[in-house]
Amino acid sequence: MSTPPGEREQPNDTDGTTKPRPPVWRRAGVWIGGVVAAALTTVVAGLVTQGFGWFETAVSTQGDPVEIRVDAEARMDDVALPPDATLSSSELAELAGLSAEQQVEWLEENEHGAISGTLTVTLYLTGNRAGTVRITDLAAVETCEQISRGTLVRMVAGRGAGVESEVANVDVGEGPSNAYVFDETGERKDFFPERTITLARDEEVPLVVDLLPDFNGSTCEVELDLTVWDGDEERHQLISGPDGPFVVTSIELDDAEGEYDAVYLGGGICQRYVVATPNWSSMPSCGEGNDAQQ
Repeated sequence: MSTPPGEREQPNDTDGTTKPRPPVWRRAGVWIGGVVAAALTTVVAGLVTQGFGWFETAVSTQGDPVEIRVDAEARMDDVALPPDATLSSSELAELAGLSAEQQVEWLEENEHGAISGTLTVTLYLTGNRAGTVRITDLAAVETCEQISRGTLVRMVAGRGAGVESEVANVDVGEGPSNAYVFDETGERKDFFPERTITLARDEEVPLVVDLLPDFNGSTCEVELDLTVWDGDEERHQLISGPDGPFVVTSIELDDAEGEYDAVYLGGGICQRYVVATPNWSSMPSCGEGNDAQQ
C-alpha cells in the first residue's frame, strides 16, 4: 500500500512492517491543545485562589472588629421594690425559707425589684480581623431616673471599701465616666491607654468591669462604649447585657429609708423578715434566735 504524501512509514513493533506516522499538522494540533488546556487550568486555579482570597478578605472585614461575649454576675444586695409591690405575710414566710441569693432573685422576678450595688460584668473580647485590632478606651453611656421607692429590703449589713486594682471600674449615676483603676497608693488612674488591649484574629481576652453606683438614689440603664482601632480607623462598639442595657441602682443610705413605705431586714441580716428599727445598721434587731449569721 502506498504512503500518502506528508506521512512517513514507521516500523511495526510486532511484525516488522511499517505503519503511517500522524501528519505534522495533527501532531502540532495535539501539542497546541495541550498547551491551551494547561494554560486554562492555570488561569482557573488562579481565579479560584483569588476567589478564596477575596472571600477571606471579605469575611475578615465584615461586622464589628471585636466579637464580644458578656457574662454578668448575679448580685446579692439590697432590693428596692416599687410602690405597687407589697409583701404579704405568706410571701414573707416563703422568703424566709430561701437562701439570701434566692431571696434577691425572687424579689427581682416577682416584685420587679431593683437590686442595688455594684454590678460586675466580664467582657470576653475576641479579634475579628485578619490583622490586629487595638482597644484603647471604655466608657459608660447611661440614662438615669430616680428610684421608684415603695418597699426596701435590706439584705446586707455593712460593705467593704476598696476595689480590685486590676478590674476596670466605671462610675454610674454621675454622668459620663471612663474606665479607671486605683494604684497602690489609692490614687485613681485611667485604665486606658496604659492597658491598651491588642487582639490578633480569634484571640480572646477577658476584661472584668465593675459598674459602681452612686448614693444619689438613681436607677440607670447603662451601655458600655468600647473604642476600637481597626488599622487606622477608629470604631465604637456599644455593649449591653443579654436582655438589654445593664441596670445599676444606687446603694440607699440610711437617710433615704424615710421615703419608703416599709423597710425590712432579711437576707444576710435576719432569717425571718422583720421591720427595720431606727439606727438598725449599728445594732440590727432581728429578735432572739433570728440572726442570719447564727
